[in-house]
Amino acid sequence: MPGVKVRMKTESSVHQAVRAVWKRREPVLWAAIFALVVTVQWPALKGWYYRATGAAAPASGIAWRTDVGGALAEARSAHKRVLVDFSASWCPPCIAMKHEVWPDPEVTRAIAAGYVPVMVDADHDDGLSARYQVDGIPAVLILGADGRILKRNDGFLPKAGMLRFLAEAARRPNPAD
Repeated sequence: MPGVKVRMKTESSVHQAVRAVWKRREPVLWAAIFALVVTVQWPALKGWYYRATGAAAPASGIAWRTDVGGALAEARSAHKRVLVDFSASWCPPCIAMKHEVWPDPEVTRAIAAGYVPVMVDADHDDGLSARYQVDGIPAVLILGADGRILKRNDGFLPKAGMLRFLAEAARRPNPAD
């Protein structure tokens, strides 16, 4: 039985050592978890902030249309693609994009150069969400002039991500050309 006591004492020492290490590292772990959550939720947090403060979005140089059919016809005649933004007034990441992405001059120029932009209110979209299988917002689709999806992004895109998204879509062939 003396061996059992030594073993129990050793296990107890090990548990104490583990607890001591955990106590030192627990705040660091919680800080890392908090930082991860804030990073992942940052667009939503910014959107809630803009909404809570009533901050108006800066003016955008993008001439948004609301009729996808008309935009497709315009795209066919202008040999452009259609950019469709599914959004809603209550959606925090959508609000953040309206404040930070769409008003940006670089984004505005990229859209004017090759896209017919359409803003779709997801709460009143007349079946477009179902047609294009949009299950969440924000969602940005690039359509060919024939109405087929060429590229899509589901979720928030910062300015740099939007510019990359638009550039990648511009390199794809437009089937209607």
